[in-house]
Amino acid sequence: MPTRKPSAQYATYRRDPVGFIDRVLGCTLTGPQKAVCESVRDYQVTVVQSANAVGKTHAASGTALWFLRTFERSKVIATAAPPLENLERLLWGEVEARLAGAGDAFADATAGYLNVEILPEWWMAGRAIPMSGTSAQREAKFSGIHAPALLFIVDEGDAVPEEVYRGIESCMSGGLFRLLILFNPRESKGEVYRMVQSKTAHVVTLDAFSHPNVISGRNLVPGAVTREVTVLRIADWSRPQAAGESIRDDDPDWFRVPAFLDGARATRKDGSLTEPLTGGEMRKVTNPALSYMTLARFPGQASNQLISRVWVRSAMARWVARRELHGDAPPEGVRPVHGQDVAEMGADLNAACLRYGSWVAPFETWNGVDVLVTGDRAARLAATRLAVASFVDATGIGAGVAPQMDRRWAADRADLVMDAYEGQAVAVKVASSPTEAVDEGEFGTLRDQILWRVREWLRTDPAAMLPPDPDLEDELCAPQYEVRRGKLKVTDKETLRSWLKRSPDLLDALALTFAPEPAAEDGTAMAEAMVAVSPF
Repeated sequence: MPTRKPSAQYATYRRDPVGFIDRVLGCTLTGPQKAVCESVRDYQVTVVQSANAVGKTHAASGTALWFLRTFERSKVIATAAPPLENLERLLWGEVEARLAGAGDAFADATAGYLNVEILPEWWMAGRAIPMSGTSAQREAKFSGIHAPALLFIVDEGDAVPEEVYRGIESCMSGGLFRLLILFNPRESKGEVYRMVQSKTAHVVTLDAFSHPNVISGRNLVPGAVTREVTVLRIADWSRPQAAGESIRDDDPDWFRVPAFLDGARATRKDGSLTEPLTGGEMRKVTNPALSYMTLARFPGQASNQLISRVWVRSAMARWVARRELHGDAPPEGVRPVHGQDVAEMGADLNAACLRYGSWVAPFETWNGVDVLVTGDRAARLAATRLAVASFVDATGIGAGVAPQMDRRWAADRADLVMDAYEGQAVAVKVASSPTEAVDEGEFGTLRDQILWRVREWLRTDPAAMLPPDPDLEDELCAPQYEVRRGKLKVTDKETLRSWLKRSPDLLDALALTFAPEPAAEDGTAMAEAMVAVSPF
């Protein structure tokens, strides 16, 4: 039986994961891969935002064995999004390769299928995520694990169910805890995306431009991303900046070609050569795949994303620019349209949106599902702002709010409180039939129609202005759309709720301001009274 190595021999590497991987495992790491190991050493949660074939699992496997060997009686649990092959072939395959080159560092360990054991309470194991069973069962599989030092590694983390993360979080109660998540940033949604946006994790980026193969033009790391593939993707999935074309600093669809790719060309499948790249040139992404496969960043807009984050941020930047000149006061001479979303559950918010043409006032929100209270507050808000009309969510409990607003206004006029205001509360049933169609197809419901109107407003109105609000931005950028059998459908509310972990109340309130307008008494539509508001 092999003689067990004393722990002190490897404990000296506890603050030096790169040294352990280099000198004990005999592996060479790139600069970004070293940053992954050091982040796990220093931070409780590390998210690796990675391009394709840049060695994220190579770094993770070395980190796993460093943690296991240097922290006595530690436990390491590795998992990956289904199918099981992701865990077996990718992450665990790298672990087995590192073990094979580790010499006698793990001579006292027994290796089996998805398992490396030093002692019964000192081990590393791979755990598959069940594709069947209940959410509670999946959560339980990753709960109740405790050790003096505990490391979880999650590969393909963007496709891992939320309940797995809940189970992992339940193990964070004591001792040294570390969580390492690896993923390709394909979509701006999900649990990992929220970690990145909320800054609850330390993010390490592994893009193709930092890989030795791409920098040198030689295949120094066999099987990894190559310069040829990278240049071809840049050439076919992006375009150069046009003369006079402006670029926002925070626009994720633009990137700068590295100087080392100046003059680089690639051969297409038909034998033709791409145009030479220009080092230092700004280029715009035209295929979202370039963002996550090469740049290791979230696409500015997925192929089926309803509203681009770039449009939203541009509208918010214009709002801020106007505030610097005119303050928070609404534009003069413009009456707003009032959209009132009604809370459906205790945790939901009643949200009121006042849109003055192209300018949106800061949202007003409040808790509570009492119809009378909500109706009275919404009526006072609309009257105070002299809203042209109030479009009120009439789904479920909201069905009673519009009638209550009418009663409130009638009572106020009778008491000469608001005798000059003639309110109009329009009950909007978003599940009803649409009133129009577009070139992309017929809308499935009225909700699809008004959300599409929000999209087109932000896409085409150069004066559109939204108050800066991270929750509003996330809600606007979450929905996707598809055309099925000629019907244009937007992501349903329950799915958005599961993605956002809250109800999209702000989005719903804004969308209600785009509900079909009833004709005014003089026969004109309300939209005719709405004007574009210049931010300057």
